[in-house]
Amino acid sequence: MADLAMDMAKQNADMAKQNAEMANRCDAAEEDARTKAVHIKHLVRLLYGRRSEKLTPDDLEQLSLALGVPAEDAKNDPELPAVEDPACDEIQGAEGTSKGKRKRPTHKGRTPLPPSLERIVKEIPVAEEERQCKCCGKPMTPIAPVEHETVEHVPEKLVVHVERREKLACRACQGDIATAARENMNTDVRVGNSFLAALLDGKGEDALPINRQADRFKRLGWPVSYDTLLRYWAFAADLLLAIADATVGKILDDHVVAMDDTGLMVLGNKKGDQKSRGHLWCITNTGPLTGFRFTETWSHEEIAPWIGAATGFIQVDDYKGYSAIIEHPERGEGPLIPHDRRLGCMMHVRRRFYEAFEMNDKRAARPVALIKALYEVEASAKAQDMSPDQRLCLRREKSLPILEQLYKEIESYGDAVGKTSKFAKAVRYAIAQKVFVERCFSDGHFEIDNGKTEREIRRPAVGRRNYLFTGSVKGGERLAAVYTLILSCRNLGIDTRAYLIDVLGKIRNGWPVRRLSELTPDAWAAQSRTAS
Repeated sequence: MADLAMDMAKQNADMAKQNAEMANRCDAAEEDARTKAVHIKHLVRLLYGRRSEKLTPDDLEQLSLALGVPAEDAKNDPELPAVEDPACDEIQGAEGTSKGKRKRPTHKGRTPLPPSLERIVKEIPVAEEERQCKCCGKPMTPIAPVEHETVEHVPEKLVVHVERREKLACRACQGDIATAARENMNTDVRVGNSFLAALLDGKGEDALPINRQADRFKRLGWPVSYDTLLRYWAFAADLLLAIADATVGKILDDHVVAMDDTGLMVLGNKKGDQKSRGHLWCITNTGPLTGFRFTETWSHEEIAPWIGAATGFIQVDDYKGYSAIIEHPERGEGPLIPHDRRLGCMMHVRRRFYEAFEMNDKRAARPVALIKALYEVEASAKAQDMSPDQRLCLRREKSLPILEQLYKEIESYGDAVGKTSKFAKAVRYAIAQKVFVERCFSDGHFEIDNGKTEREIRRPAVGRRNYLFTGSVKGGERLAAVYTLILSCRNLGIDTRAYLIDVLGKIRNGWPVRRLSELTPDAWAAQSRTAS
């Protein structure tokens, strides 16, 4: 009996162990299924759903249900400014619109055509038989004419400038020949500055790959080859590298600098080599200039020189390279971006909670609502055109209590959020960025997110969809230089084509290196305003 009892006890223990193992496997399988379901739903939303993170009326209704707020009250709240994705275009909807048919607003009439457009006036006189008054028969006098404007498109054209130099010879003794000197002795390139500017502007501004530009020039009457255009592109971009470097130097010499990056595929050096993933880094400051740099890898060592050149605060996301420990020449060993000079990004914090909210995780509703309130304060400050000191006072009064409540609720979850859910990742990210995010609210000069930099990355992201990759690391550096100058011109409101034509001509004619800073977009714009 004793042996039987021992056997039964052993069997019971084995069965209990097996049951425990089976339960653990079931729990793991369920967790794996939930994780995959979340990933699938997220991917489906990215593929077919809305790209905008702006709260729709349906989102507001869902948010109100999660928070226990009447739906009508939620709809009457001011909208949170949309958080924009740099890798895609965003469709902005009208605030508070319903799914029903909207009332068409009263049309205010056609917008007048800009006076800067060239006018070709065609005078149309009144017919001869109608020039006499039908009442008294006397000739009528011209008064204010009736005008109707029609916009027509005049296709661009390519023009060949022929430099025909006089050549003299002595017929008497046939001993001497004289030829007029060339006006431009510095280069034998077949194309002029306006053509090079069009090539750079086409790819950097209009996102036209070189092969499409070759087709475009062929339609204009010049069947230039793709390889030839590539050489012209490289030649022109190389002329601008030094100006782009000087522009980035000006950007880094500011009290607040923001950085972000986007991927860009790079072809291998040899035929058959695999493409590698390079990175295009965008650098902005509090002014209108925008800089781009290209790195072959995502290593922090490649961006360390730019970080080291920055003299003020640096606003970034959670890229691990920013926290990499390196040896600084002046302050010794420490993180790449010193913690006391690093600013966080509320946009990245919000985005993670919004993704959890989109996955129907009701726990994310409260953080989304609180962050919405923070952005409403920022929108109010911008609408009133507040000074940095006024914005800081407003933040202390309204934003800091909301921010304190946000982190109080986030930190209250502790380890109960799990490990794999979208909400868990959002909580961990927000806690990890707490010090850097809170610092954004400590100075009225600081923005609370990195949105300006992300918006600047949009144009390279659109271009990347067209040209897909760059042919080499050097090609990536050229592309970064072109984007630096073109986007800076856009932000300054100057004519990109005119700027490129002017600086290309000056560089090709031997512009002094010591005066290179005069050719940066901001300096050029200031000179143009002074001249006009």
